[in-house]
Amino acid sequence: MKYKHNINDVPAETVVGRHIRNMVNGNILGSGEISLQVIDVLPGAVSKPGHFHNNCEEVILVESGQGDILIDDEIHHLKPGDVVLLPKGVKHLTRNPGDKPMRLICCFSCPDIAEGMVFDNELDYPD
Repeated sequence: MKYKHNINDVPAETVVGRHIRNMVNGNILGSGEISLQVIDVLPGAVSKPGHFHNNCEEVILVESGQGDILIDDEIHHLKPGDVVLLPKGVKHLTRNPGDKPMRLICCFSCPDIAEGMVFDNELDYPD
């Protein structure tokens, strides 16, 4: 069983507005109860679509950069050191209006976040 690896050895998956590195989940390192992603929200990007998780909670730690998270209909500014708890079913969407990536460390209370991810294409920041 493999117990560790390094972020520099994990390829980034590019999706709308961000690069995602799946560091730990049921398939990666064989977790049975938890997942961990490192997400770089790209400069000027909104990480669409908005979504929620119906099978787990999410905790986000802002490692570097700055931006915002829209939770339901409330915008919260994010800066390094901030921590956000997203209970099951809470809609959210991140954005980075800056000129440098915003790195988020995202931990989930399940081994497969894809199973419970529900997209909300209508969730967006107000004009």
